[in-house]
Amino acid sequence: MRAGLFRGAGLVALVALCSAHVGSPDVWYEGSAGPYHVVVYVQVPGVIPGIADIQVQVIDAVPARVTAMVNLFNANAGTPAPDIAGPVEGRAGWYHTRLWIMAPGSNSVTIAVQGNLGNGSAVVPVVAVARRRLALSRPLGVLLGGLGVFLFAGLVTIAGAAVRESVVPPGERPTRRRVWGARATMAASALGLGLLLAGGKVWWDREDSAFQHSLYRPFPAVASITETGGRLLHFAIADSAWMRRGDAEWLRSHGDGVWTPLLTDHGKLMHLFLVRETDMLGFAHLHPATSDSVHFVARLPPLPAGRYRVFADLVHASGFAQTLATTVDVPAGTADPGWPAGDDSYYVGAGAGLSASLPGGATITWEQGTDQLVSGAPAPLHFSVREKDGRPAVLEPYLGMMAHAVVARDDGKVFIHLHPMGTVPAAAQAVFEQSGQSNAAMAGMPDMPQGSASGRLSFPYAFPEPGRYRIWVQVRRSGSVETAAFDVLVGSQSPPAS
Repeated sequence: MRAGLFRGAGLVALVALCSAHVGSPDVWYEGSAGPYHVVVYVQVPGVIPGIADIQVQVIDAVPARVTAMVNLFNANAGTPAPDIAGPVEGRAGWYHTRLWIMAPGSNSVTIAVQGNLGNGSAVVPVVAVARRRLALSRPLGVLLGGLGVFLFAGLVTIAGAAVRESVVPPGERPTRRRVWGARATMAASALGLGLLLAGGKVWWDREDSAFQHSLYRPFPAVASITETGGRLLHFAIADSAWMRRGDAEWLRSHGDGVWTPLLTDHGKLMHLFLVRETDMLGFAHLHPATSDSVHFVARLPPLPAGRYRVFADLVHASGFAQTLATTVDVPAGTADPGWPAGDDSYYVGAGAGLSASLPGGATITWEQGTDQLVSGAPAPLHFSVREKDGRPAVLEPYLGMMAHAVVARDDGKVFIHLHPMGTVPAAAQAVFEQSGQSNAAMAGMPDMPQGSASGRLSFPYAFPEPGRYRIWVQVRRSGSVETAAFDVLVGSQSPPAS
């Protein structure tokens, strides 16, 4: 199934696979739930069916009731009853509940808030897929193995005793014939049980293999650079089921389902990012053009030569979002003659600590605070942009958002494209909004066309794993897209005190 045209050529074991983003499957959303401003954090289970952990923060309000429910994009049954989210002890304004996600694919978590300001709700798209195979712990395996041997020996012994002694009067010894009959029965029982166990192992191995085969993997992809007709980056989706999505007979014969078409997200069909391997000294945010939703082409900015990790964000009409990954070798050379190209942007250089200069002369400062950043905890990704004279910078909308941010770990195993509304693609949320699952406006969207004079930015997120990260923050000022980079070392979260 889905034996891509260029099997294995795309990922080349580049990244640990995940759902919508590489190595960062959890979902963050910040925006409106009617009259309430909420932050929603969904910890997505690694296997489906599985339990999602839902945390909701209601800012500057004390609601009377907070509920949450999960629903599948194309569900044809009744809407499930919402679960009540209870207050989190020691964290004022936060509410928590746990919900079962029963079906893989494009799901939504609907948050409803009731209080003295009225009622409101927000829909949070969630890509729920099986991403890993749960391993059996060694201690439990040893315990179950020991119990299995005990039961095996007990069944064999019981069979032998039944033949040898079940009809022998009390006080009499079994005859030699019965003793040998018992031994033969025990041997036959051991052989029969052994065959049953062997058959069970064959069945289990097949089930395990089928499950591993069903684990979610983003479309394989390939990328290359050509110099003919300009310095161009070519990106192709190399998945057979996608390339032959219009051939129902072929899909049926290969056991593949039908993928829904791609949607534009922030006005673009694909958001493609290049990050130079190891040192991350080259970065680009591109928006390739396509005529068939399989082959994409973008003009290449003047990036330094080297091998680059390539990440491509896509959103389907079902609300399902995925990030494709591959690599490409960028040779030394100048930019394509058509550069700069519209909303495309790039950055060359190292990351800063807490303050960085933007090309237009302004300064962007990361208001990180004094606490050490640790994995699994909400990260203070708050930034302020100021002009040379210290005034707050006037920020203009960039692709429908006041800012964009990209977070990547130095080994490429974590990659995420962030907005002030979180990790949620605006197009995916619009899919559920149009289905009537929420009465909320798009997160922050009503204020974005007018721009912002505060110069302040915030991105809800939690680093999923410890390690060295770089964060690229992109804003638009005076019609130009400007990028700054920040480096940070994320530590491990301390286990709770016992």
